[in-house]
Amino acid sequence: MLNSDDFPQLYRRTSEKTLEQWNAHSGIGQVRDEAFYDPHKLAITSGIQPALTPPLTQLLQELHQLAENDPRADVMPLSGLHFTFFAITMPQYLRSDIAAVDPELLSIFAEHAKNLTVSVRNLQLVALPNQLLIAGTPERNSLQAKEAFARRLIDSPWRDKLRERHGDIPLPPPFWHSTLVRYQAQFLPERFRNYFQARQAHHYGDVSAEVKLAFTNYNWTEVFSCP
Repeated sequence: MLNSDDFPQLYRRTSEKTLEQWNAHSGIGQVRDEAFYDPHKLAITSGIQPALTPPLTQLLQELHQLAENDPRADVMPLSGLHFTFFAITMPQYLRSDIAAVDPELLSIFAEHAKNLTVSVRNLQLVALPNQLLIAGTPERNSLQAKEAFARRLIDSPWRDKLRERHGDIPLPPPFWHSTLVRYQAQFLPERFRNYFQARQAHHYGDVSAEVKLAFTNYNWTEVFSCP
């Protein structure tokens, strides 16, 4: 498990690797034919929906301005702000599936994360080749709860859903983040790169909210909390 001091270095290394790729590829590269996630289905996931702060509101508004008239740019709606705790499945469910949620999943969540208030501090931009994230540092009790929740799910019949969602990476994933921009190509265009580089050292404050288990669409503009 990472310590709190490890997160700024993790995010910095990630962005530095991306900057190297951008420097080697001036254009957007190959255009993606498929969406990152099914836009019409729901996933089972967990996370927080904090209130929009003035710095985050301004950030999202500026990103929407950069994306204007570009159909490849998918920017998070202001109503979709969230930070993932632990994603469980790919988007593959319909609204009719919500009532049939597995009682064991509800029990595992209740044991490890229900009523947990998660704070993510020192928010900063993080660059991936074709995405911009906002990410920060969690408190230790949130780190421990996420680890325990993930381990318990890995040891349950949900393990195959986790593998489908995350692949073979070690779980839980280390980032505490929200994806602000997805671009339907290999690489972000120059205007988004320039925006990141001008603001990569900026901090966007902190967020805090109670973690929820929910069925959501990919950008959390549709959220159906589990009981």
